[in-house]
Amino acid sequence: MSDMQTASTIKSEVMLEGFIDFAGLYPPANLEMQATVDKWASFLKSEDSWMLARLIIPVNRLDEFKECAKNLLPTLEEEMWQLSMLLPPAGSDTFEKAVQTTIDFNIESCGAVANVVEFKATTTEEIDFALSILHDDLFPFIELPIEEDPRGLIACLSGSIAGAKVRTGGITPDLYPASNLLARFIHSCAFAGQAFKATAGMHYPCQHKNETVGVLEYGFLSVLQATAAASIHNATVEEVEYILNASEPVFSAFTESQLEQVRAELFNSLGTCSFDDPREDLRKMGLLKETK
Repeated sequence: MSDMQTASTIKSEVMLEGFIDFAGLYPPANLEMQATVDKWASFLKSEDSWMLARLIIPVNRLDEFKECAKNLLPTLEEEMWQLSMLLPPAGSDTFEKAVQTTIDFNIESCGAVANVVEFKATTTEEIDFALSILHDDLFPFIELPIEEDPRGLIACLSGSIAGAKVRTGGITPDLYPASNLLARFIHSCAFAGQAFKATAGMHYPCQHKNETVGVLEYGFLSVLQATAAASIHNATVEEVEYILNASEPVFSAFTESQLEQVRAELFNSLGTCSFDDPREDLRKMGLLKETK
């Protein structure tokens, strides 16, 4: 049985339900706000909408979002749009104001709710400060630097209602972390039982050559396999790195309930500016049915 066939034996809902955070405003897509909200509204009506989690909006563009989305937002009888609000870094002078702007937006109840926030933090002091002022209804994903050992920062999140965030690529090669650094982050989160999300540079489920940037991108299903291996089978950092660098993921060593637990408790979601690229390869793998 090929690796792709092995992956297709696992129910796609287990691995992919509520997985995609759509970041159409960001590179390489760089869509305008109107195009972004139009696509989001369209995606929510598609047969693949079960894969979607949240629309990512920067807090400083909230007014623009509300203007562009006003004729698309759901009514009171319909399910609200779920947003993830991108805030300035925790060490920024504008962080507290951005948190309050998010709270005020939710109070307006305009057909969308920002129940997740994302921001960078580089020290335990910044993390502690941010967590101390966040509203209880805002779940934070905190982007951590991983060039140095991140275990201290991850430990700072332990016991808090918060997730870590790791950047897995971008528009230049230097934004793609070395596989040993990403492996260390994943292994550290698995060991600590720390939920995390990944963002950027992973449009495809398997390893993918990005000809524009000139790098081999990590596959998001490979990150899921690596996380499961570390969590369930106590894989070493070196073994996690090997999985990340493999051309295709293999899930034969895991049950569906184990993968469901890993998704729920560890690898929560993926931020990407494309919803079409992931679906194209997932259909080739047999994990999504062909559209009519």
